[in-house]
Amino acid sequence: MIRYVTIFILLLSFAGCEQREIKDDDNKISLSKAMGDVQEENFSKAINKREFILPADHGPHPDFRTEWWYFTGNLISDEGREFGYQFTIFRTALTKNKPKRNSDWNSNQIYMAHFAVTDISNNKFYFDERFSREGNNLADAQVNPLKVWLEDWQIIQLDEKFFFNLPMINLKAKTDETEINFTVEALKPLVLQGDSGLSQKGKENGNASYYYSYTRLNTEGTIVLNKEVFDVTGFSWMDREWSTSALSDDQEGWDWFALQLGDSSEIMYYQMRKKDGTPDVYSKGIIVDKNGSYKLIKRDQVSLEVTDYWESPSGIEYPSGWKLDIPDESIKLEIIPTVKNQLMDVSISYWEGAVIIKGLRNQKSINGRGYVELTGY
Repeated sequence: MIRYVTIFILLLSFAGCEQREIKDDDNKISLSKAMGDVQEENFSKAINKREFILPADHGPHPDFRTEWWYFTGNLISDEGREFGYQFTIFRTALTKNKPKRNSDWNSNQIYMAHFAVTDISNNKFYFDERFSREGNNLADAQVNPLKVWLEDWQIIQLDEKFFFNLPMINLKAKTDETEINFTVEALKPLVLQGDSGLSQKGKENGNASYYYSYTRLNTEGTIVLNKEVFDVTGFSWMDREWSTSALSDDQEGWDWFALQLGDSSEIMYYQMRKKDGTPDVYSKGIIVDKNGSYKLIKRDQVSLEVTDYWESPSGIEYPSGWKLDIPDESIKLEIIPTVKNQLMDVSISYWEGAVIIKGLRNQKSINGRGYVELTGY
């Protein structure tokens, strides 16, 4: 989904700094302002449909203000221990053109990364955030071979094998408490979100992104948690998205659902929320069948009802349970967080976490796993 990547607001005075970790509430920034339009720079915008070229589009798009490489997944160890994870690297341009300076530190790009592990079996959540400028090999993105990195947090192409135009990828990230080292490979072709990959998020021209997803990635590797090593397998989801502005001035945030069902189908739905709390007409999603074919679903085809709430330590109330119905597809789902507190309390606070899915499809029981993201609360 569209993410909270305009960290340049926090780092306009970034000269001389390699990495910052921001936890202080005084440094929080408004999502609606961060994802709004940009007037001062002549960045490219997502206005017209385009042809997606692979593998080139897996690499960076520096003429756009922001982009991200995003992975989530639900995994299980050989012993039956259950985990969720999120790993995202963001690129943000401070200016469209790189200034001319004779220095290895010269850069107009800032990279940010978010990493989280949910220990579902023990009801615990671990997260971290990093920043770095591009340059001097601290952070960057490239294609052929694909590599996106922020220091030792990395998304790396492993070899020349491609699965549906996506190379086999190694994901690595670690903190003092937890670490992941995964190999992921696509089990289905990519899907183009929105209108052939042009995903309109707001009413103004250019309030959109170019957006595609790989909705089911075979995943295996290790999770280290407090020095205990777990061999894990499961499925991941990958989003690729780039834009310059996304939210309109009357929008506050979004509720985003990436659901992998037990019949090998997937559902993605994002509900754009206006400042008065109502869903925007630009809310939409897709349904992907077991063979990889997909169809658009619009807001008037979906009923989304909040069934429970969770209050953060700072007193902010987040939805914490949902009923999602798609009558035209005979789908009725209940979505439940695996852990209540999966709050990414970073520079822009948001809730992002693993969920359990159960319900009915064509009057038959169905279950699954997924991830939900809640922003702008």
